[in-house]
Amino acid sequence: MSGLAGSIRADVLKLRQRWMPYVLLLVMLAGAALMIWGIGYSSYYDAVNEDRDSSFRTFAFPYSIPALLDAGQFWGAALFVSILTTSMLATEHSWGTVRTAVTGGQSRAQYLLSKLLVLTVVSTSALLIALGFGLLLSLWATDAAGFNIPVQYPGELSVWDVALMIGRAALSIVPYGLLAFALTVLSRSTALGIAGTLGFMVLEAIVVGILGTSSGLLEDSRALFIGHNVSALMAENRIGGLGYDSPAFRDLDAESLPGVWTATAVLIAESAVLLGVSFLVFLRRDISVSHE
Repeated sequence: MSGLAGSIRADVLKLRQRWMPYVLLLVMLAGAALMIWGIGYSSYYDAVNEDRDSSFRTFAFPYSIPALLDAGQFWGAALFVSILTTSMLATEHSWGTVRTAVTGGQSRAQYLLSKLLVLTVVSTSALLIALGFGLLLSLWATDAAGFNIPVQYPGELSVWDVALMIGRAALSIVPYGLLAFALTVLSRSTALGIAGTLGFMVLEAIVVGILGTSSGLLEDSRALFIGHNVSALMAENRIGGLGYDSPAFRDLDAESLPGVWTATAVLIAESAVLLGVSFLVFLRRDISVSHE
């Protein structure tokens, strides 16, 4: 474990000295501001009466919690997690540090585990910072709009409920993060890792939408797609079952989505497969100095 701890400290030090995490965090903070003030607050005042409800629930606290988590899940996975993951892993190959590490006595499993743990901690911290920033903006926007804080909402919303919402959003990011992880381990390329993850997310949304217009086995096959199960968890996050405006490619029609526990099991299983493939390939491949 001491070797793993040392590897983690080294990875954290290297990551702190790179500009990429800070730029990505700024992008996420800007996205949270756009979500609250642009997609929510401004749209609320620009929309006609019948279109104002979803905009209101996008910026007004506490309705903004699921709205921010929904946008953060999609763009957090598409931008922060995928770009950071592929950049960190592929750079190690291009610099030849992978070969140096594994020939210097560090086990391959320990090397890859260190990268995975550091990426998990950094990504989680950054996304929670973006969420906290978005909630502060939500409180500001709610007050600026002249509403009480919190605004009236159906039912009760406890700290445990909010924790569950965050947990569902976090689980929904994991498979996409591990997809980026697996693609980068396989290709050893930043471009292929990022393009593959983003391309998969966009293509998956299109395919799931097309299958939704079918029937029978084709329609049921949506249950195998990551995005369809992610939508099930995001739909569960809605307060009072009410919708909101979101930049994510998502269908939140609960009637067409899997059950929450089914979706959870599928996402965990798919994440386990992607993680297993990553370690299996890395443990068995020949590592040379550069593959960029």
